[in-house]
Amino acid sequence: MEKEYLKGLIEEILYVWGEPLDISDLCQIIEKASKKEIIEALNDMSLQREKNESGLLLKKFGNTYQLVSRNKHHKYFEKFVENTPKKLSSSALETLSIIAYKQPITRVEIDKIRGVNSQRSIDNLIEKGLVLENGRLDKIGRPIIYITSDLFLRYFDLEDLSQLPKIENQEEINNEN
Repeated sequence: MEKEYLKGLIEEILYVWGEPLDISDLCQIIEKASKKEIIEALNDMSLQREKNESGLLLKKFGNTYQLVSRNKHHKYFEKFVENTPKKLSSSALETLSIIAYKQPITRVEIDKIRGVNSQRSIDNLIEKGLVLENGRLDKIGRPIIYITSDLFLRYFDLEDLSQLPKIENQEEINNEN
């Protein structure tokens, strides 16, 4: 498939879909292009849009891609879009940060770090789609294992977890457990 045609097709698919789309989904939709060709086209599109200061950027969140507006342009949309951001409470943010840095992690481990019961915060984060249940530990009681989701990456504008800010005393934190 011709590269420029492929990029245009991917752009249309992402625009119409609106939500982040996984590479494997793009491969199923565009059967005539290989995964390698699709990834190369996505990378080219991302660089072109950034270089040309296009109004829409192509952002990667984990293994998904989405067309998004530039953060610096959000002030122009506030007039037209009623934006009621759902802010996270300080306890939810604290719980989320523990999960993000220590995942996979159980509620008991989170409670130990925070010093309080975290079930309500975890339930809230799951409801918002920022945290996922990722199986159970093979221990007594079979506790649920929690991890962050791709929505977490989008929410904080991260491509992957390696972009989380570094913690100064990470070794001390790791030695606490």
